[in-house]
Amino acid sequence: MSLSYSPRNAISTIIDSSRRVFEWSVRPVVLALWPRRHKWWVRNLANIISTIRLPISVVVVVIMVYPAYTQRDIKSLYAGLFVMLLVLLSDGIDGALARGLMTTSRYGKAIDPLADKFFYLSMVVCLVVGAWQMVPRETVVAFAIFLLPAIYFEVRLVIIALVVDKECRHRQSAEPAGSNIWGKAKFALQSGVGFLGFGVPWVTAGFSLATGMLVLALPMAYLSLKGHQLDLEAIRLKPIALGAKLAPTITP
Repeated sequence: MSLSYSPRNAISTIIDSSRRVFEWSVRPVVLALWPRRHKWWVRNLANIISTIRLPISVVVVVIMVYPAYTQRDIKSLYAGLFVMLLVLLSDGIDGALARGLMTTSRYGKAIDPLADKFFYLSMVVCLVVGAWQMVPRETVVAFAIFLLPAIYFEVRLVIIALVVDKECRHRQSAEPAGSNIWGKAKFALQSGVGFLGFGVPWVTAGFSLATGMLVLALPMAYLSLKGHQLDLEAIRLKPIALGAKLAPTITP
């Protein structure tokens, strides 16, 4: 068994287990809504949750978590982190609802990772700005140095997602694959950056742990990007549907 094969299997097992937990938790809702699945709000329920999560995740970090972190208001901080956890859990709930109600869509595959990226960027920016006055400057600078390639990977992932969507629309013979296992593992580690950085009572220790988590997320981001690039190559090899317009070749 190769070294690259074993971690992939472990991550895949964890993700599959998490997916089953979410599907079990929303099963009563799916059963209740199944007779109404042709109604507009039921068909788009997962997309509505994903869309709402995008602004709410930013608001929770900026309005609740960040002020409590800078003021060291522990009670308010942990209340904000609890709400942030609920927002993160909605990331699994909307996918489970979409699969259970058989309403997965191109829009959902696009807005779901976009909401994750907005959450992540707002979280790390607030963490750096807040820690600047409370954590040794060299520690914050080290975090910022590792943050640069992390942001680079996120920008590349957004660009390639746009290219994949454009190719799929023109070819009409393929659908975007959605997030891969490395992307899911990456986001789990990125979420840990926020909870460790904001949540550990010893500020410098928490920020240092968050830096370590940020570093661990970098190879996951690289593998996620490579996976999406392979998906794009596979889509370009698919035959063009009858009547579809040929899209110009764009290399991300």
